[in-house]
Amino acid sequence: MTRNMHATRKHMWKYVLGITLLLLTGISALAQETNTVSTRFGSLTVSDKGVLLFKGAPVQPKVEANNSLDLSKPYSIGSADVVLVTDNGGTACPASYYFVTITRAGAKVSPSFGTCSDLIKIRRSGDSISVSMPGYQGPFESKRAQLRAAREHHVFIYRAGRVTENGKPIK
Repeated sequence: MTRNMHATRKHMWKYVLGITLLLLTGISALAQETNTVSTRFGSLTVSDKGVLLFKGAPVQPKVEANNSLDLSKPYSIGSADVVLVTDNGGTACPASYYFVTITRAGAKVSPSFGTCSDLIKIRRSGDSISVSMPGYQGPFESKRAQLRAAREHHVFIYRAGRVTENGKPIK
């Protein structure tokens, strides 16, 4: 079984189990579980409408979930806390990512980055965080294009509030 098939099957089962739980508990399928991470400077939260909030107010630029947002544990780097935010999408683009840098002055959101793959490896090295992942071509692309993309290796590096890929800033 290929990685993409495994990832798709994994998401399918998460979806089925989630719907089953919603039906059994009577919770509306439109409600999203609140996800909160405490930092040294305040809480980063995902609202019930899928909007990323810092201390109860939307971060700027606004980050709104495609399907849902997941928050990593905060990484303490110098005078900042850094949180990796995963925006979970659909089959065309399973995931995109943001780093949120939180300091006494507030929260700053990086531009969105990633290849759409949800198969990532996160590694911290000193004051940098790397996120590596394969390329991604969705199910509507040819099998050949999907295989070619899966063999690609992309590394995104967060350092001092900036995200780069191969040394080039993400915009």
